[in-house]
Amino acid sequence: MDKTTQVLSICGIVGPISYTIVVIVLGFLWPGYNHVTQAISELGGVGAPDAIIMNIAGFALTGTLIAAFALGLHRGISGGNGSKIGPSLLAIYGIGMFAVAFFPWDKTNLASLTSIMHSLFGWTHWIAVTLALLIIPNRLRNDSQWKSYRLYTLSTGLVTAILIVVYAFIGIEGYNGALQRVIVGAQLLWIEITAANLLRLSTLPNM
Repeated sequence: MDKTTQVLSICGIVGPISYTIVVIVLGFLWPGYNHVTQAISELGGVGAPDAIIMNIAGFALTGTLIAAFALGLHRGISGGNGSKIGPSLLAIYGIGMFAVAFFPWDKTNLASLTSIMHSLFGWTHWIAVTLALLIIPNRLRNDSQWKSYRLYTLSTGLVTAILIVVYAFIGIEGYNGALQRVIVGAQLLWIEITAANLLRLSTLPNM
């Protein structure tokens, strides 16, 4: 029974849930805000009514929890033996999410430093988690307790990679907010499910 891994797995369980709640509630509290058409970043952007809540309880907190979970995932697959690249990329995803909290997006001035840095960290953390989902399956196949999660992880990585390309270069007019939420939702759901399995495994006597 690994207490440290249990705590880190709980971070992975709490993060996606708290983030989803914050996004939904703040969108509801902002009159006129539309989850289908508007980006999540706008909730924490310059001039948003509850930006400080989104940036602290949304981006910063969730990023911290995911980075912690990444360490737990590394510890939990094959007893910490194997490539660190996948979990490290997942940690970068968390760190990038944490960083965007300090550079609110300014939709009225995309050339501002805060908008540029927000986009830089935003795209970096999206690319990092996508690569993580494509690399981690290679490690999962060598652990009998994780092999069944390999196809799900790889599928999530491939689907979100395709959707990110669509979002970045094509877009769906009037539905970009919804598309972004599908991508983020799929990634966070993977973290949620994977963290739940990590917690289960960390409670086994032989771990």
